[in-house]
Amino acid sequence: MGSCALNPDVIHRIVNLELQLHPHAEPIDIYKLLYQALFGPSHIVRDYARLCLNINSELWQMEHTYQPLIQDLETYSRISLSHFRPGMELDKRQQAIECLAQWVLDSCTTYENESMAFLECWNLHLPYFKESLAADNAKWDYAGSLATKAQIPSHSKLYHAKHHPHYRLVSMKLTHHYNRFMELTK
Repeated sequence: MGSCALNPDVIHRIVNLELQLHPHAEPIDIYKLLYQALFGPSHIVRDYARLCLNINSELWQMEHTYQPLIQDLETYSRISLSHFRPGMELDKRQQAIECLAQWVLDSCTTYENESMAFLECWNLHLPYFKESLAADNAKWDYAGSLATKAQIPSHSKLYHAKHHPHYRLVSMKLTHHYNRFMELTK
């Protein structure tokens, strides 16, 4: 995989966009963004029924809209659960949940040496991340420690409080899933 599967221009673009869209992002959120851009949903449990249940549960707990509805991360995209409208008929909602779950699963890929590739990419671009996002060294050190342990974090508490992240990672190349999902959620 080399030192990083995405070129620096792409990484700069997605980080800059993330900071514009979600100005309360912290180092851990940039870490998560980079991981998602590189590996998409590769870290999820690949159980269709459980994934459907998790999406449904999250939908019932959502109190805020998550924007943007689609955030391009180059190879993968974040697709907001806010596509599900309040008052959506239950049958259509269930079909959309099932479509999204299958889309996520079909977007999964297995990567060789994923943790090492991520750590190399993280370290390679860390100076740019620090230049782009002012934060104390302890927060950057914490994110770096997760990278050395190959851990996948949740978003920061501040990001959760201000941006209400509710999304799934998908490959937009799977246009049949995209078209079906968009049809079900319009």
